[in-house]
Amino acid sequence: MSATASLVEVYRGTITTAKSYSLDDTGRVYSFWWMYSPGTVRLSICRGTVVEARQEGNTVSYRVYSSSGNNCWEDKLEERLSFILGLKEDYSSFHEKALVDPLASCIPRQLKGFRLRATSPWAALLTAVSQQNASFKQGWGMLYKLYTRAGRRLQGPGWVYIEPPESHPRLYEAARSSGYGYRAHTIAKLAMLASRLGEDNPELVEAAKSVRGVGSYTYNLSRLLALKDYNALPLDRWLQRLAAEAYKVDVREAGKEITRRFGECRGLLALAATICFDAEVLSKALERLRRRENRAGLRSPSPLDLWAHYKD
Repeated sequence: MSATASLVEVYRGTITTAKSYSLDDTGRVYSFWWMYSPGTVRLSICRGTVVEARQEGNTVSYRVYSSSGNNCWEDKLEERLSFILGLKEDYSSFHEKALVDPLASCIPRQLKGFRLRATSPWAALLTAVSQQNASFKQGWGMLYKLYTRAGRRLQGPGWVYIEPPESHPRLYEAARSSGYGYRAHTIAKLAMLASRLGEDNPELVEAAKSVRGVGSYTYNLSRLLALKDYNALPLDRWLQRLAAEAYKVDVREAGKEITRRFGECRGLLALAATICFDAEVLSKALERLRRRENRAGLRSPSPLDLWAHYKD
């Protein structure tokens, strides 16, 4: 089992949100059990520090828990929290487009308060590599094993939070034992890069393009998750085929058609499609599209309920 560190409360505060914002909608999407439980979101803002957030009306209250002597959380705290959780973001332009879209309409209909929750560049790269040529269950299953086997456990009052595994050469073995196969080599190279540049350094995502095994899909998904670059389109075979069917275009034109319809928020379309079709395997997602079953949560586990399934 990975190492454990104890945390104590060091700070608390509140932030006013945009009127349409929902912490629950935001927190339950693509979260493991240590990140979300109904009504509560926990997130890491730096090593050895966890923020616990809850919402009441248009206010999010938060508590900061940190290890002894650790002050990495102090710099621009509320600005960072607002960015990570999207507390002030306005998705109305995306919602207007998504409402009549065959791939994304479940977002404004079911999850209007959802905002993309940002991760560190290092965590984003781990997530993106896990999704390479993998089904939803396979990709998130590997990532879950990697976190629980190699991530440090932070003990708060009545809860545990698992940090992303540290960028260390030994991570290769943990990745291999977690089922990553050839992807373990990519993770090992990214770990070397992250240890040199810093796990929270935004330049890490750009530098990752030089690593063998990081193609356009992994790069764009990492930009979307870490930097909230909504113009970054993680286009894989799954989305290409689904978009080609939905928009009645050749599969080679799917990316261009997504861009034509969604412009600089095309990355959100990619994310929305996985949510609205429960990231099902392509054959089943296509069947649902033809039946117009654009609704999140029809299958389980899904991006909406990872937190309820992958547990110790």
